[in-house]
Amino acid sequence: MRKWIAAGITAVLVVAPEGTASADSGTDRLRDSLEALTRSGATGVVVRVDDGRRVRTLGSGVATIDPPRRIGTSDQFRIASVTKSFVATVVLQLVGEGRLRLTDTVERWLPGVVPGGDRITLRQLLNQTSGLFDYNDDQEWLTTALARPTRSWSARELIAVAVAHPPVFAPGARWAYSNTNYLLTGLVIEKATGRALARTVADRITEPLGLRDTYLATDARVRPDHIHGYTPDPDGGYTDTTTYSPTMAGAAGAMVSTPQDTARFYRALLSGELLDQAQLRDMLTTVRVDEHHGGYGLGIYYVDTPCGRVWGHAGDFPGYHTIAYQDRDGRRSAILMVATDIDQEPGSLFDRTVNTMVCRMMGRQG
Repeated sequence: MRKWIAAGITAVLVVAPEGTASADSGTDRLRDSLEALTRSGATGVVVRVDDGRRVRTLGSGVATIDPPRRIGTSDQFRIASVTKSFVATVVLQLVGEGRLRLTDTVERWLPGVVPGGDRITLRQLLNQTSGLFDYNDDQEWLTTALARPTRSWSARELIAVAVAHPPVFAPGARWAYSNTNYLLTGLVIEKATGRALARTVADRITEPLGLRDTYLATDARVRPDHIHGYTPDPDGGYTDTTTYSPTMAGAAGAMVSTPQDTARFYRALLSGELLDQAQLRDMLTTVRVDEHHGGYGLGIYYVDTPCGRVWGHAGDFPGYHTIAYQDRDGRRSAILMVATDIDQEPGSLFDRTVNTMVCRMMGRQG
């Protein structure tokens, strides 16, 4: 891992009141992992682990560098592609109501938007088997977006970037992650409901569940208790990415949440509170991915860890990295939020922290 030192930052460890994190060996390992991350350059880290009996919430570092503000374990955070679980949930609710079908084509709802859209189904968008090029892989667009990070982008602008490239493969032929799929899904939801996606997510998920700190961001405004994200500079400093426009992710990754709200959402989802059993089965029907992500369903995946199988999603946005894992019933959860771009490769400090929290969640030492 590259190491960066930020002048004036004092790393502090915070234990939330809900944590009841007594000095057991599992909590000590979590604490050590968080402190190692901040020593290695992460400005702020929060982890929340619920093993089904008690909750431990720990934070290390700062929420803002200048002025330094101690990180809060219930502060808001960009959860990026964890958004996909929310969007897929809305689609499946609409399927349950007969307003959408997973066999509906892109052309059926968005005529003329995607070449060959009559061969791409809503299911293929959701489980990442459409074959559509990921607009994030267009280097010209990426350069433009990062040069003007506060610019607002429409979903149709980003989709146009993607479809200017040929498909990666024929629809349904295999799996490949593409954020373009969820931009299209967001437009389908808006067409089917006649309402803005952010409003639909609020009406159907966040408000019924009482998730007061969770919303689909449509601009870069943040609340005072928002954790700032940072990318390290070559000179050893940091660039604050908090004002980067969430519209560069949109329906693929613009949600803001907290560890507590994220855990509550997945508990409601996996327990059947948000979806009927038929729709939940559809969501958890997976296609094979690779050795790191065992199977991808509809906006959710499972991965087999050293301490057992977990379900959830990860999210990355410049300066923000989230892991949200649960057991199959949602009764146990482990949420990690890191507010700095760091090494996430197997064996890295980040990867070891994920393994530690998952094993703690599953009641194992790891």
